[in-house]
Amino acid sequence: MSWKGSFWALVRDYQTQLGMLWLFLVFMLVLTVITLLFGERGTESYTLAVINLAIVLGFGSIVSAVFWMSIRHGRSH
Repeated sequence: MSWKGSFWALVRDYQTQLGMLWLFLVFMLVLTVITLLFGERGTESYTLAVINLAIVLGFGSIVSAVFWMSIRHGRSH
C-alpha cells in the first residue's frame, strides 16, 4: 500500500473525530461572529475576535477539505 493509501485509511479511521472537530469549529465561528457583530471596534477584545476569526476560518477550511476528501476517497474504494 502506498503512503497515500495508508494516509487516507488513517483519516477514515478518525472520520468521526474530524466531524466533531468540524462542529466545534462551526460553534467557535458562530461565537466569533456574535462577538464581531456586538463588540466595539477598536477594543482589544474586538481585535482578538478578528484574529480568532482568521484562525477558525483557516483551520476550519483545512479540516473541511480533509473531511470531505476522506468521505469522497472512502466511496471510491
